Amino acid sequence: MAFLLSSTQRLNMNLELKVIPPVQLVISAACMYGLSNLLPNYHFEWSMGLPVITLLLIVASIIGILALYDFRKHKTTFHPHTPEKSSTIVNTGVYAYSRNPMYIALVLALVAFAIYLQNYSCFAVIPLFIWYITRFQIIPEERILNRLFPDDFHAYRQKVRRWI
Repeated sequence: MAFLLSSTQRLNMNLELKVIPPVQLVISAACMYGLSNLLPNYHFEWSMGLPVITLLLIVASIIGILALYDFRKHKTTFHPHTPEKSSTIVNTGVYAYSRNPMYIALVLALVAFAIYLQNYSCFAVIPLFIWYITRFQIIPEERILNRLFPDDFHAYRQKVRRWI
């Protein structure tokens, strides 16, 4: 049956749940850094940059820590490569507001880095990161959770948004 899949379908399947989100964050940050050097004409100055960066990183850290705490409290896996080892749907704490608070924390960190680099072109990477995380991490995770906990996940999905 695998021979019937198109090359695009095989590529999509090969990328699903393969590159863990922290590595995707580093790749995105490297792209931002490269863009800031390649496109210096898009540089900007912002006197409030450091306080905003600090605030974004604090909020991202708090969200990330609370998300990990919620996984720990529910005694289930948080490892992005093995969602099939989940023992329950985590739907309390920060997960009552977003199905993916850890990924929101990563996006906030990227926004902080774009502000740090002070280059408008860096902000173009953020929607690409969100698209990649959604397509190759979140959707496959949700597919597995729906298979493992069809009723609970359906109810959770109806009540809580994917992002915010």
